[in-house]
Amino acid sequence: MSQHLAQRFDMPFEEGDRYHSEANVEKMSSGIPLQDADRWEWLITLNMIAKQHIHAGRNVVISCSALRSAYRDVLTKDIAPHCHFIYLHASQSVLSARLKQREHFFNGDAMLESQFAALELPSKDNAFIIDVTQTFECVSQQAEDFIHPLISN
Repeated sequence: MSQHLAQRFDMPFEEGDRYHSEANVEKMSSGIPLQDADRWEWLITLNMIAKQHIHAGRNVVISCSALRSAYRDVLTKDIAPHCHFIYLHASQSVLSARLKQREHFFNGDAMLESQFAALELPSKDNAFIIDVTQTFECVSQQAEDFIHPLISN
């Protein structure tokens, strides 16, 4: 969805997972869930990337899990009015089935379970929530309808 939105609105796209440290990638590849201490530098890096784009006058789409409120606070530090979250909501079983279909899937069910355990659901006040059990077309249209007025100003 992130890549689709970036292409649709001609924005740069940053895949958040690309910015994990080698140690984090090794942990995840071994099926070891990340802890908060593993994530802070990664989140700060994503915040710096967002700042670079914003300060250059560009919109950007960054994909990442942003599981907890504290993580979202780090991501939006000093740029909160310019940051908007789209939360793609689905049950753990739906996401597990989808992740198993991915070509480069290295996060097993234990990893997904740990992410759901850490998840602090965003509210409608701080994220646009989309039920992703709908068709891709329906989900993408909702996301596009959310983004369009934000970038039209």
